[in-house]
Amino acid sequence: MNDLYPSVLREVAPLRDAFASAGHQLYLVGGIVRDLHLGAPLVSLDFDMTTEARPAVIKALVDPLATAVWTQGEKFGTIGAQVDGRPYEITTHRAESYSDGSRKPEVVFGDDIEVDLSRRDFTLNAMAIRLADGELIDPFDGLGALERRELMTPIEPEVSFADDPLRILRAARFIARYDLSVNDSVMAAGRALIDRMSIVSAERIRDELDKLLAAPAPSSGFEFLVEVGAWPFVVAAVDVSSVAGIGRQLDAVANDLVLRRCVVFSYVAPEQRRKTLSGLRYSKEESRQILSLLGAVDVIRAGSEPLDAPAVRRLVASVGYDQLGLVHSLIAALGVSDRGFGTVLETLDASGELERLTPVLTGDEIMELLGLDPGPAVGACLKALQERRFSDGPLDRAGEVAFLTTNYHPTS
Repeated sequence: MNDLYPSVLREVAPLRDAFASAGHQLYLVGGIVRDLHLGAPLVSLDFDMTTEARPAVIKALVDPLATAVWTQGEKFGTIGAQVDGRPYEITTHRAESYSDGSRKPEVVFGDDIEVDLSRRDFTLNAMAIRLADGELIDPFDGLGALERRELMTPIEPEVSFADDPLRILRAARFIARYDLSVNDSVMAAGRALIDRMSIVSAERIRDELDKLLAAPAPSSGFEFLVEVGAWPFVVAAVDVSSVAGIGRQLDAVANDLVLRRCVVFSYVAPEQRRKTLSGLRYSKEESRQILSLLGAVDVIRAGSEPLDAPAVRRLVASVGYDQLGLVHSLIAALGVSDRGFGTVLETLDASGELERLTPVLTGDEIMELLGLDPGPAVGACLKALQERRFSDGPLDRAGEVAFLTTNYHPTS
Protein backbone atom coordinates (compact mmCIF):
# COMPACT_ATOMS: atom_id res chain seq x y z
CA MET A 1 0.00 0.00 0.00
CA ASN A 2 1.31 3.46 -0.91
CA ASP A 3 2.00 5.69 2.11
CA LEU A 4 -0.09 8.45 0.47
CA TYR A 5 -3.31 6.49 0.67
CA PRO A 6 -4.28 5.63 4.31
CA SER A 7 -6.39 8.76 4.89
CA VAL A 8 -8.32 8.41 1.66
CA LEU A 9 -8.81 4.67 2.20
CA ARG A 10 -10.27 5.30 5.64
CA GLU A 11 -12.70 7.81 4.21
CA VAL A 12 -13.99 5.49 1.48
CA ALA A 13 -14.15 2.39 3.71
CA PRO A 14 -17.98 2.25 3.93
CA LEU A 15 -18.35 2.24 0.15
CA ARG A 16 -15.43 -0.16 -0.32
CA ASP A 17 -16.93 -2.62 2.15
CA ALA A 18 -20.39 -2.43 0.61
CA PHE A 19 -19.05 -3.27 -2.85
CA ALA A 20 -16.71 -5.96 -1.55
CA SER A 21 -19.53 -7.67 0.34
CA ALA A 22 -21.46 -7.88 -2.94
CA GLY A 23 -18.41 -9.31 -4.77
CA HIS A 24 -17.41 -6.15 -6.68
CA GLN A 25 -14.13 -4.28 -6.93
CA LEU A 26 -14.14 -0.52 -6.41
CA TYR A 27 -11.37 1.86 -7.49
CA LEU A 28 -10.52 5.51 -7.05
CA VAL A 29 -9.62 6.73 -10.50
CA GLY A 30 -8.30 9.64 -12.52
CA GLY A 31 -7.76 13.09 -11.10
CA ILE A 32 -7.88 12.12 -7.44
CA VAL A 33 -5.01 9.65 -7.93
CA ARG A 34 -2.98 12.19 -9.88
CA ASP A 35 -3.56 14.93 -7.33
CA LEU A 36 -2.79 12.71 -4.34
CA HIS A 37 0.64 12.13 -5.85
CA LEU A 38 1.02 15.88 -6.34
CA GLY A 39 0.36 16.46 -2.65
CA ALA A 40 -3.12 18.00 -2.89
CA PRO A 41 -5.06 18.07 0.40
CA LEU A 42 -7.87 15.55 0.70
CA VAL A 43 -10.49 18.23 1.24
CA SER A 44 -9.85 19.67 -2.25
CA LEU A 45 -10.21 16.41 -4.19
CA ASP A 46 -13.10 15.11 -6.28
CA PHE A 47 -13.80 11.49 -5.40
CA ASP A 48 -14.32 9.70 -8.71
CA MET A 49 -14.60 5.92 -8.66
CA THR A 50 -14.98 3.09 -11.11
CA THR A 51 -16.22 -0.49 -10.80
CA GLU A 52 -17.27 -3.42 -12.96
CA ALA A 53 -20.71 -3.29 -11.30
CA ARG A 54 -23.47 -2.01 -13.60
CA PRO A 55 -25.35 1.21 -12.81
CA ALA A 56 -28.40 -0.49 -11.30
CA VAL A 57 -26.14 -2.43 -8.92
CA ILE A 58 -24.18 0.70 -8.01
CA LYS A 59 -27.42 2.46 -7.19
CA ALA A 60 -28.60 -0.40 -5.00
CA LEU A 61 -25.29 -0.58 -3.13
CA VAL A 62 -24.93 3.15 -2.40
CA ASP A 63 -28.55 3.82 -1.53
CA PRO A 64 -28.37 2.53 2.10
CA LEU A 65 -25.25 4.65 2.75
CA ALA A 66 -26.16 7.85 0.96
CA THR A 67 -28.08 10.91 2.06
CA ALA A 68 -28.68 11.70 -1.61
CA VAL A 69 -28.33 9.82 -4.90
CA TRP A 70 -28.16 11.37 -8.39
CA THR A 71 -28.95 9.35 -11.49
CA GLN A 72 -28.71 11.96 -14.29
CA GLY A 73 -25.64 10.20 -15.68
CA GLU A 74 -27.00 6.67 -15.33
CA LYS A 75 -27.27 6.02 -19.08
CA PHE A 76 -23.54 6.79 -19.29
CA GLY A 77 -22.84 4.48 -16.37
CA THR A 78 -22.47 7.12 -13.63
CA ILE A 79 -24.27 7.25 -10.31
CA GLY A 80 -23.66 10.18 -7.97
CA ALA A 81 -24.07 9.89 -4.21
CA GLN A 82 -23.41 11.88 -1.08
CA VAL A 83 -22.02 9.76 1.76
CA ASP A 84 -21.04 11.29 5.13
CA GLY A 85 -21.10 14.75 3.55
CA ARG A 86 -18.77 13.81 0.69
CA PRO A 87 -20.01 13.71 -2.94
CA TYR A 88 -18.92 10.71 -5.01
CA GLU A 89 -19.30 9.75 -8.66
CA ILE A 90 -19.14 6.02 -9.33
CA THR A 91 -18.97 4.88 -12.94
CA THR A 92 -19.09 1.44 -14.50
CA HIS A 93 -15.88 0.53 -16.36
CA ARG A 94 -16.42 1.76 -19.87
CA ALA A 95 -15.04 2.58 -23.26
CA GLU A 96 -16.16 5.69 -25.09
CA SER A 97 -15.80 6.49 -28.76
CA TYR A 98 -17.32 8.89 -31.25
CA SER A 99 -18.75 7.71 -34.52
CA ASP A 100 -18.03 9.93 -37.49
CA GLY A 101 -20.00 13.16 -37.21
CA SER A 102 -21.35 12.38 -33.72
CA ARG A 103 -21.17 14.83 -30.82
CA LYS A 104 -22.10 12.25 -28.21
CA PRO A 105 -20.00 9.34 -27.02
CA GLU A 106 -21.10 5.78 -27.55
CA VAL A 107 -20.79 4.00 -24.20
CA VAL A 108 -19.89 0.36 -23.81
CA PHE A 109 -19.68 -1.08 -20.30
CA GLY A 110 -16.77 -3.36 -19.43
CA ASP A 111 -15.31 -5.57 -16.73
CA ASP A 112 -11.59 -4.78 -16.95
CA ILE A 113 -9.99 -1.87 -15.11
CA GLU A 114 -7.03 -1.72 -17.50
CA VAL A 115 -9.30 -1.46 -20.53
CA ASP A 116 -11.18 1.32 -18.75
CA LEU A 117 -7.93 3.17 -18.04
CA SER A 118 -6.79 2.75 -21.63
CA ARG A 119 -9.77 4.79 -22.84
CA ARG A 120 -8.94 7.78 -20.64
CA ASP A 121 -7.48 10.95 -22.05
CA PHE A 122 -3.91 11.11 -20.73
CA THR A 123 -1.64 8.79 -18.79
CA LEU A 124 -1.58 11.09 -15.76
CA ASN A 125 -5.35 10.49 -15.53
CA ALA A 126 -5.13 6.77 -16.36
CA MET A 127 -4.25 5.59 -12.87
CA ALA A 128 -6.45 3.94 -10.25
CA ILE A 129 -6.23 2.83 -6.62
CA ARG A 130 -7.80 -0.56 -5.93
CA LEU A 131 -9.64 -0.03 -2.66
CA ALA A 132 -9.56 -3.67 -1.61
CA ASP A 133 -5.81 -3.50 -0.95
CA GLY A 134 -4.71 0.07 -1.69
CA GLU A 135 -2.62 -0.91 -4.70
CA LEU A 136 -1.83 1.57 -7.46
CA ILE A 137 -3.01 0.37 -10.88
CA ASP A 138 -0.82 2.16 -13.41
CA PRO A 139 -0.50 0.13 -16.61
CA PHE A 140 0.55 3.11 -18.76
CA ASP A 141 3.19 4.66 -16.48
CA GLY A 142 1.07 7.66 -15.64
CA LEU A 143 3.09 8.23 -12.48
CA GLY A 144 6.31 8.25 -14.47
CA ALA A 145 4.88 10.73 -16.97
CA LEU A 146 3.69 12.91 -14.09
CA GLU A 147 7.16 12.89 -12.54
CA ARG A 148 8.70 13.75 -15.93
CA ARG A 149 6.01 16.39 -16.45
CA GLU A 150 5.20 14.93 -19.87
CA LEU A 151 1.76 14.81 -21.47
CA MET A 152 1.13 11.44 -23.12
CA THR A 153 -1.92 9.37 -24.05
CA PRO A 154 -2.38 5.80 -22.76
CA ILE A 155 -3.02 4.48 -26.27
CA GLU A 156 -1.98 5.84 -29.66
CA PRO A 157 -2.83 9.56 -29.61
CA GLU A 158 -4.43 9.29 -33.05
CA VAL A 159 -6.96 6.82 -31.63
CA SER A 160 -7.46 8.83 -28.44
CA PHE A 161 -8.09 12.13 -30.23
CA ALA A 162 -10.29 10.48 -32.85
CA ASP A 163 -12.42 8.97 -30.08
CA ASP A 164 -12.89 12.35 -28.40
CA PRO A 165 -11.37 15.38 -30.14
CA LEU A 166 -12.14 17.58 -27.13
CA ARG A 167 -9.03 15.97 -25.66
CA ILE A 168 -6.99 18.32 -27.83
CA LEU A 169 -8.39 21.21 -25.79
CA ARG A 170 -8.04 19.28 -22.55
CA ALA A 171 -4.37 18.89 -23.39
CA ALA A 172 -3.97 22.67 -23.31
CA ARG A 173 -5.54 22.82 -19.87
CA PHE A 174 -3.31 20.12 -18.41
CA ILE A 175 -0.19 21.61 -20.00
CA ALA A 176 -0.93 24.95 -18.32
CA ARG A 177 -2.12 23.60 -15.00
CA TYR A 178 0.73 21.14 -14.40
CA ASP A 179 3.54 22.76 -16.42
CA LEU A 180 3.82 19.82 -18.81
CA SER A 181 5.80 19.30 -21.98
CA VAL A 182 4.03 17.65 -24.90
CA ASN A 183 5.11 14.32 -26.30
CA ASP A 184 5.94 14.73 -30.02
CA SER A 185 3.45 12.05 -31.05
CA VAL A 186 0.68 13.83 -29.14
CA MET A 187 1.42 17.10 -30.91
CA ALA A 188 1.53 15.42 -34.32
CA ALA A 189 -1.75 13.60 -33.72
CA GLY A 190 -3.44 16.80 -32.58
CA ARG A 191 -2.41 18.58 -35.75
CA ALA A 192 -3.47 15.69 -37.96
CA LEU A 193 -6.91 15.37 -36.38
CA ILE A 194 -7.67 19.00 -35.66
CA ASP A 195 -10.55 19.16 -38.15
CA ARG A 196 -12.37 16.60 -36.03
CA MET A 197 -12.86 19.38 -33.48
CA SER A 198 -15.81 20.44 -35.63
CA ILE A 199 -17.98 17.73 -34.02
CA VAL A 200 -17.42 19.02 -30.48
CA SER A 201 -20.32 20.98 -28.98
CA ALA A 202 -19.94 24.66 -28.13
CA GLU A 203 -20.78 23.95 -24.48
CA ARG A 204 -17.86 21.54 -24.09
CA ILE A 205 -15.48 23.97 -25.80
CA ARG A 206 -16.63 26.79 -23.50
CA ASP A 207 -16.14 24.63 -20.42
CA GLU A 208 -12.59 23.72 -21.47
CA LEU A 209 -11.77 27.34 -22.20
CA ASP A 210 -12.96 28.33 -18.74
CA LYS A 211 -10.90 25.55 -17.15
CA LEU A 212 -7.83 26.71 -19.05
CA LEU A 213 -8.47 30.26 -17.85
CA ALA A 214 -8.50 28.93 -14.27
CA ALA A 215 -4.94 27.56 -14.59
CA PRO A 216 -2.40 29.53 -12.54
CA ALA A 217 -0.51 30.58 -15.71
CA PRO A 218 -2.51 29.85 -18.89
CA SER A 219 0.10 30.98 -21.44
CA SER A 220 1.61 27.57 -22.21
CA GLY A 221 -1.88 26.21 -22.91
CA PHE A 222 -2.65 29.10 -25.23
CA GLU A 223 0.62 28.51 -27.08
CA PHE A 224 -0.29 24.83 -27.52
CA LEU A 225 -3.68 25.78 -28.99
CA VAL A 226 -1.89 27.91 -31.57
CA GLU A 227 0.74 25.30 -32.37
CA VAL A 228 -1.76 22.49 -32.82
CA GLY A 229 -4.17 24.64 -34.86
CA ALA A 230 -7.05 24.46 -32.37
CA TRP A 231 -7.66 28.14 -31.70
CA PRO A 232 -10.11 28.75 -34.60
CA PHE A 233 -12.39 26.16 -32.98
CA VAL A 234 -12.29 28.02 -29.65
CA VAL A 235 -12.81 31.74 -30.35
CA ALA A 236 -12.58 32.22 -34.09
CA ALA A 237 -13.35 35.94 -33.76
CA VAL A 238 -9.97 36.48 -32.07
CA ASP A 239 -7.16 36.50 -34.61
CA VAL A 240 -4.75 33.64 -34.00
CA SER A 241 -1.79 36.04 -34.22
CA SER A 242 -2.93 37.60 -30.92
CA VAL A 243 -3.42 34.39 -28.96
CA ALA A 244 0.09 33.78 -27.62
CA GLY A 245 0.21 37.38 -26.42
CA ILE A 246 -3.17 37.02 -24.73
CA GLY A 247 -1.85 33.99 -22.86
CA ARG A 248 1.13 35.93 -21.57
CA GLN A 249 -1.17 38.77 -20.60
CA LEU A 250 -3.35 36.37 -18.63
CA ASP A 251 -0.34 35.08 -16.68
CA ALA A 252 -0.02 38.56 -15.17
CA VAL A 253 -3.73 38.88 -14.34
CA ALA A 254 -5.30 37.80 -11.06
CA ASN A 255 -6.82 34.31 -11.29
CA ASP A 256 -10.39 35.54 -11.49
CA LEU A 257 -12.52 33.80 -14.11
CA VAL A 258 -14.65 36.83 -15.04
CA LEU A 259 -11.60 39.07 -15.35
CA ARG A 260 -9.76 36.56 -17.51
CA ARG A 261 -12.81 35.99 -19.71
CA CYS A 262 -12.98 39.75 -20.25
CA VAL A 263 -9.31 39.89 -21.26
CA VAL A 264 -9.88 37.22 -23.92
CA PHE A 265 -13.10 38.72 -25.30
CA SER A 266 -11.65 42.24 -25.32
CA TYR A 267 -9.86 41.05 -28.47
CA VAL A 268 -13.20 40.45 -30.18
CA ALA A 269 -14.56 43.46 -32.06
CA PRO A 270 -17.32 45.09 -29.95
CA GLU A 271 -19.97 44.45 -32.59
CA GLN A 272 -19.11 40.72 -32.61
CA ARG A 273 -18.92 40.07 -28.86
CA ARG A 274 -22.56 39.25 -28.18
CA LYS A 275 -22.71 36.80 -31.08
CA THR A 276 -19.41 35.19 -30.03
CA LEU A 277 -20.52 34.71 -26.41
CA SER A 278 -23.87 33.34 -27.54
CA GLY A 279 -22.12 30.93 -29.89
CA LEU A 280 -20.11 29.54 -26.97
CA ARG A 281 -23.36 29.17 -25.00
CA TYR A 282 -22.45 31.48 -22.16
CA SER A 283 -25.54 32.20 -20.08
CA LYS A 284 -27.40 35.48 -20.45
CA GLU A 285 -26.09 36.67 -17.09
CA GLU A 286 -22.48 35.68 -17.88
CA SER A 287 -22.70 37.42 -21.26
CA ARG A 288 -24.30 40.52 -19.74
CA GLN A 289 -21.51 40.81 -17.18
CA ILE A 290 -18.72 40.43 -19.73
CA LEU A 291 -20.36 42.85 -22.18
CA SER A 292 -21.03 45.51 -19.56
CA LEU A 293 -17.48 45.38 -18.17
CA LEU A 294 -15.93 45.54 -21.64
CA GLY A 295 -18.39 48.27 -22.62
CA ALA A 296 -17.25 50.39 -19.69
CA VAL A 297 -13.60 49.95 -20.64
CA ASP A 298 -14.42 50.78 -24.28
CA VAL A 299 -15.95 54.08 -23.11
CA ILE A 300 -12.90 54.87 -20.99
CA ARG A 301 -10.42 54.12 -23.76
CA ALA A 302 -12.45 55.95 -26.45
CA GLY A 303 -11.39 59.47 -25.45
CA SER A 304 -8.42 61.40 -24.20
CA GLU A 305 -9.96 64.13 -22.00
CA PRO A 306 -10.39 63.43 -18.27
CA LEU A 307 -13.73 61.91 -17.33
CA ASP A 308 -16.13 64.14 -15.43
CA ALA A 309 -18.59 63.22 -12.69
CA PRO A 310 -21.61 62.69 -15.01
CA ALA A 311 -19.60 60.29 -17.20
CA VAL A 312 -18.42 58.32 -14.17
CA ARG A 313 -21.97 58.09 -12.79
CA ARG A 314 -23.14 56.68 -16.14
CA LEU A 315 -20.31 54.15 -16.18
CA VAL A 316 -21.10 52.98 -12.67
CA ALA A 317 -24.76 52.62 -13.57
CA SER A 318 -23.89 50.61 -16.66
CA VAL A 319 -21.78 47.99 -14.84
CA GLY A 320 -23.21 48.05 -11.33
CA TYR A 321 -21.62 49.32 -8.14
CA ASP A 322 -20.54 45.83 -7.08
CA GLN A 323 -18.51 45.41 -10.28
CA LEU A 324 -16.23 48.41 -9.80
CA GLY A 325 -13.34 46.31 -8.52
CA LEU A 326 -13.41 44.29 -11.73
CA VAL A 327 -13.50 47.49 -13.82
CA HIS A 328 -10.33 48.71 -12.11
CA SER A 329 -8.64 45.32 -12.56
CA LEU A 330 -9.64 45.15 -16.23
CA ILE A 331 -8.35 48.65 -16.93
CA ALA A 332 -5.00 47.64 -15.45
CA ALA A 333 -4.94 44.25 -17.21
CA LEU A 334 -5.54 45.83 -20.62
CA GLY A 335 -3.12 48.71 -20.05
CA VAL A 336 -5.83 51.32 -20.58
CA SER A 337 -5.41 54.86 -19.27
CA ASP A 338 -8.27 55.39 -16.83
CA ARG A 339 -8.68 59.10 -17.79
CA GLY A 340 -9.08 60.03 -14.14
CA PHE A 341 -11.83 57.47 -13.58
CA GLY A 342 -10.35 56.30 -10.28
CA THR A 343 -9.93 59.81 -8.87
CA VAL A 344 -13.47 60.96 -9.71
CA LEU A 345 -14.87 57.64 -8.54
CA GLU A 346 -13.17 57.97 -5.17
CA THR A 347 -14.64 61.44 -4.67
CA LEU A 348 -18.17 60.40 -5.63
CA ASP A 349 -18.01 57.17 -3.66
CA ALA A 350 -16.95 58.99 -0.48
CA SER A 351 -20.33 60.75 -0.50
CA GLY A 352 -22.18 57.43 -0.77
CA GLU A 353 -24.10 58.57 -3.83
CA LEU A 354 -22.93 55.76 -6.10
CA GLU A 355 -24.63 53.03 -4.12
CA ARG A 356 -27.97 54.20 -5.55
CA LEU A 357 -28.08 55.69 -9.01
CA THR A 358 -31.76 55.14 -9.77
CA PRO A 359 -34.57 57.61 -9.00
CA VAL A 360 -36.24 57.49 -5.60
CA LEU A 361 -39.74 57.96 -6.99
CA THR A 362 -41.47 54.96 -8.53
CA GLY A 363 -43.69 54.97 -11.60
CA ASP A 364 -46.80 54.65 -9.44
CA GLU A 365 -45.75 57.62 -7.34
CA ILE A 366 -45.10 59.70 -10.46
CA MET A 367 -48.56 58.86 -11.83
CA GLU A 368 -50.19 59.93 -8.57
CA LEU A 369 -48.08 63.08 -8.29
CA LEU A 370 -48.69 64.27 -11.85
CA GLY A 371 -52.08 62.71 -12.49
CA LEU A 372 -50.74 60.57 -15.32
CA ASP A 373 -52.11 57.36 -16.76
CA PRO A 374 -49.73 54.44 -17.39
CA GLY A 375 -47.80 55.00 -20.59
CA PRO A 376 -44.81 56.68 -22.24
CA ALA A 377 -45.15 59.88 -20.23
CA VAL A 378 -44.31 58.01 -17.02
CA GLY A 379 -41.24 56.49 -18.66
CA ALA A 380 -40.18 59.94 -19.86
CA CYS A 381 -40.39 61.25 -16.30
CA LEU A 382 -38.29 58.39 -14.95
CA LYS A 383 -35.73 58.97 -17.70
CA ALA A 384 -35.61 62.69 -16.90
CA LEU A 385 -35.02 61.96 -13.23
CA GLN A 386 -32.28 59.51 -14.16
CA GLU A 387 -30.57 62.01 -16.44
CA ARG A 388 -30.84 64.69 -13.75
CA ARG A 389 -29.16 62.31 -11.28
CA PHE A 390 -26.36 61.52 -13.74
CA SER A 391 -25.69 65.16 -14.61
CA ASP A 392 -25.99 66.83 -11.20
CA GLY A 393 -25.96 64.13 -8.55
CA PRO A 394 -28.61 62.66 -6.28
CA LEU A 395 -31.86 64.23 -5.15
CA ASP A 396 -33.93 63.11 -2.19
CA ARG A 397 -37.63 62.41 -2.55
CA ALA A 398 -38.61 66.04 -1.98
CA GLY A 399 -36.05 67.20 -4.53
CA GLU A 400 -37.37 64.79 -7.17
CA VAL A 401 -40.93 65.93 -6.50
CA ALA A 402 -39.85 69.55 -6.91
CA PHE A 403 -37.95 68.74 -10.10
CA LEU A 404 -40.93 67.00 -11.70
CA THR A 405 -43.57 69.51 -10.62
CA THR A 406 -41.36 72.30 -11.96
CA ASN A 407 -40.67 70.65 -15.31
CA TYR A 408 -43.77 68.47 -15.82
CA HIS A 409 -46.95 70.26 -14.80
CA PRO A 410 -49.58 68.00 -13.21
CA THR A 411 -52.97 67.76 -14.85
CA SER A 412 -55.80 69.69 -13.22
